[in-house]
Amino acid sequence: MWGKIRDQLRVTIHQADIILAVAVIGIILLLILPLPPFLLDLFLCLNLVFSVMVLLLTLYVKQALEFSAFPAALLFLTLYRLGLNIASTRMILSRGEGGDIIRTFGEFVTEGHVTVGLILFALLTTINFIVVTKGAGRVAEVAARFNLEALPGKQMSIDGELSAGLIGQDEAKLQHQKVQQEAEFYGAMDGASKFVRGDAIAGILMICVNIIGGLAVGVFIKGFSFSQSWNLFTKLTVGDGLVSQIPALLVSVGAGIMVTRCSAQSLGEALNQQLFHHPKVLAMTGMTLLFLGFIPGMPLLVMWPIAACLLVYAWVLGKETIEKGEQASTSMGGIEVEVGANLAKRVVQVKEQIQHQLKELERDLGIRLPPLAIRDNLKLAPSICEITIAGALAERERVSLEDLAHKITQVVSSHCHEFLCRQDVSRMIEQARKVDAAVVNELIPKKISLGEVLAILQNLLKEGISINNFTAILESLADTLSQGGDKDCDALTQKVRERLSRGISDHFFGIPRTAYVITLDPKIEKMIEVAISDQFSTQQRLRPHVIENIANQLKALQFKGKECGGRAVVVTESNLRARLKRLIERNLPDLPVLAYSELAHDVKLQPIGMVTKEALLP
Repeated sequence: MWGKIRDQLRVTIHQADIILAVAVIGIILLLILPLPPFLLDLFLCLNLVFSVMVLLLTLYVKQALEFSAFPAALLFLTLYRLGLNIASTRMILSRGEGGDIIRTFGEFVTEGHVTVGLILFALLTTINFIVVTKGAGRVAEVAARFNLEALPGKQMSIDGELSAGLIGQDEAKLQHQKVQQEAEFYGAMDGASKFVRGDAIAGILMICVNIIGGLAVGVFIKGFSFSQSWNLFTKLTVGDGLVSQIPALLVSVGAGIMVTRCSAQSLGEALNQQLFHHPKVLAMTGMTLLFLGFIPGMPLLVMWPIAACLLVYAWVLGKETIEKGEQASTSMGGIEVEVGANLAKRVVQVKEQIQHQLKELERDLGIRLPPLAIRDNLKLAPSICEITIAGALAERERVSLEDLAHKITQVVSSHCHEFLCRQDVSRMIEQARKVDAAVVNELIPKKISLGEVLAILQNLLKEGISINNFTAILESLADTLSQGGDKDCDALTQKVRERLSRGISDHFFGIPRTAYVITLDPKIEKMIEVAISDQFSTQQRLRPHVIENIANQLKALQFKGKECGGRAVVVTESNLRARLKRLIERNLPDLPVLAYSELAHDVKLQPIGMVTKEALLP
């Protein structure tokens, strides 16, 4: 039986268009046909149900477009309420009754005093009309104007990302549709807010008409006294007004929530994260309430428990914040190594060796590394090593005890640029100022910012270039910028690398000074050059199969260099070097890419091969 009911409900839901059409016709019939009290109670109850549902949906949706039907729902609910008002007015004036819901509201809320009911209705209507509806309408109007003005810029941005290859055709189409829907939604909300405002005005007019009409019907038609007519018709009218205005207020609040939404999360989550996650604010609020309780006559049993709850919650929240901050600083700034069971028993034997190699890495690169933490993790498989850098997993591999120190040093070296921060650069600049104040004063911050210097140093460290000779780096930057050189970070980095050519040659070639060189076919270099001139990244201009073919040829040539007993390097023009490195670093992270201008004069070039134009073929 339940299965049949569920299937029938699914069929009914799929016929929503038919149901909506019937509902619209029903709203129109409400304006014409009289209703029995039972149906009026049913429709009034449904009005309250729909209003509560709309309000709750506005609280739980995370983006406005998740409830894109809201403006239309607002129109239908407004018309539905007006139809019910007409139907209830007809019943009150013709029969002297309004059903159980209106009668109960009139008696319970007014507590037998009609004047109290009138005042409550006036207050609800004022709040809805002046505060909620007017404010929501103004926000909707501004939001609609801003969205329409921003529409061309958003569409151009999407087209730019499509042209750059950052998104595909389907994704661009979806984003265009979303931008268009946002503009249409806020435009519709601007218009729908006028319905809510008109509904509030209509409610005021209807209650006035009902009271005057009720007195006239009671005195002149039904023969009641003025007092009897006032008590009967005014009480029913107030009940009718309250039954209408409470759902109207709920829907108006929902409209206000929708147009004032700024966070891509539910309203409850946003308020919880932003309002109740500041221990200092909560503590000061609790202390304020605590001191107010000392004023004679204040309800201590009400104020002090609330103050105590705020202070306790602030203390707990503050303690959690400190602990999270300590954990975050440890995980973000440290080098953590976790090893499996087999390595855990013997890791102490190589810990000193690991520390020694990291110290050497610090001296070679000219940076400070964060503390190293090595711990066992019995959940890991035997001989498995996990290395976490700056709070993120950098390597997970099966290693032997002999290879552990080398693996840790290798991973730290490849991520060493992540450890350099502005504070480190600021300290290095102050040290350089003691040696060469002229170049520092000329350069920073007049010609280059601290953040730009940091980015250049990180570029060097990322490819294993030492920044020990920091003064020479600053001199190179000063010379380049004084001559009107390009302020692009890659271009400045390249100039610095050329200034550090001897150190680079020492690092890659050592004493033999022999470079096993891999070159590129001129057609491939030309294609990379065109990509740079078009201001797109190399990966966006070259097809995937071309990148893969280039990587495969480079792998073969790199292996050939090892067979020759040396280290293979790719050599190209200085303006192509950075782009080429980014092109191959995912597949060949340990293959150096150098510019001809970075090679010291005493380096002997030993060609071992060329990436041929066949790489361009499919």
